Amino acid sequence: MSDKIRIFHCADLHLDSPFSLSTPDQAEQRRIELRSAFDSAVMVAKQEKIQLFFISGDLFDSEYITRDTAEFIISEFNSFPDCRFFITPGNHDPYNDISPYKNMPFPSNVHIFTEKEKVEIPELNTDVYGMGFTSLSYMSSPVAGYGMPDKSKINILVTHGDTSSPLSTYGPVTKSEIAQSGFDYIALGHIHSPSGILQEGNTCYAYPGCLEGRSFDEPGYHGAYMGTIGKGEVNLKFIRFSKRRYETVTVDVTGLYGKSAIIETIRGTIRPFGNDTAVRIILTGTVSEPYIITPSEIGKGYEYPFRIEVVDSTVPSIDFTKLETDTTLKGVFYTKMTKRLSKCTPGSDEYNKTLMALRYGISALYDRNIIDFGGGEGNE
Repeated sequence: MSDKIRIFHCADLHLDSPFSLSTPDQAEQRRIELRSAFDSAVMVAKQEKIQLFFISGDLFDSEYITRDTAEFIISEFNSFPDCRFFITPGNHDPYNDISPYKNMPFPSNVHIFTEKEKVEIPELNTDVYGMGFTSLSYMSSPVAGYGMPDKSKINILVTHGDTSSPLSTYGPVTKSEIAQSGFDYIALGHIHSPSGILQEGNTCYAYPGCLEGRSFDEPGYHGAYMGTIGKGEVNLKFIRFSKRRYETVTVDVTGLYGKSAIIETIRGTIRPFGNDTAVRIILTGTVSEPYIITPSEIGKGYEYPFRIEVVDSTVPSIDFTKLETDTTLKGVFYTKMTKRLSKCTPGSDEYNKTLMALRYGISALYDRNIIDFGGGEGNE
């Protein structure tokens, strides 16, 4: 019997995520890559002879999964019979009558937690505790209420929970509960960014984050924790498994003249990102005239990000004095509306409506949102 056990800790895979903001082809590619990340995780676990594999909630994105995903996940578990898998359903994939956890034929090396319970593993001198969500929310702490663990054993808790707020509806967990729990390690899920190995009292705990980022809300590379745990000793390292990453950059275009100058500045900013990255580019600053810049104009190919989004948050620099003598549609509209405005009593309902019409019209003519022109106060 070894005094250490080899564990793998992941969470929040969200298999069968819809990727609704992507094109159908991109969405299907990303769903395949989610599965591929888990396949890679199991492969590494085999190579490292992992004994206990923990999935701390939200293995699936919802209570409904495709047949392909069901067959895939069962095949993965069956491919590693020497390892014991422990799954705790989360708020996205709670255990209930329609859940895949209840209706799929999981192999004998997989244990799914529902209510708070303990699984004894005598050959490893280890007790694994866990609790799974049975609904979309859980108001109590998933860490408290197990009783004091046997101090002669390695004690691990696998659960989905939220340490960010004591008022959370997703299994609120406090630091004092962690410190008083008596566990050697708490394998948490729910937060989608890796936390590092944290400690309260004698208890270590961690969020591995999601295995593969799915949107710009989940930036950077993602993965899982793997290593050994013994009494009073937790040696886990973070392993990257994500095939892609999402990043957001801000480009200030103030002082740049012409569309080509702006595009070249954008290209220079995103040059460090390769084809494994989706980049959201937020354009800020003041421009002399509006430009519509499309992702295809920035660039395509292997040396560019696989996906580019452009968010135009620039503010147009408008010379209203020149508009008074401008003979284009912008100038004619501005002149007629300011004349109408001058005939209204300031503060009257008619004045306010005319002023609003002026703002909306100028916004439309400059292809900008009304908030670019000061919102409630005008630039008449």
